[in-house]
Amino acid sequence: MKNRINECFKKLSIENKSALVTFTMMGDPNIETSFEILKGLPGAGADIIEIGMPFTDPMADGKIIQDAGHEALEAGFK
Repeated sequence: MKNRINECFKKLSIENKSALVTFTMMGDPNIETSFEILKGLPGAGADIIEIGMPFTDPMADGKIIQDAGHEALEAGFK
């Protein structure tokens, strides 16, 4: 099955390059800033972007991601 993630890694492997995989929590520190961060990641060299969606009980996530999700919810992201 062809998917964009596999294709990205395949292309970078052929070029003998590493992938820059980024993570951003939508809504942190606020909706407008998080959207601007998201839009800027490709131009900053991100090959793959993981987008975190905040929720009220992120027990499996580490403290930084938990805190970012909490901040996003506090900022009104739903």
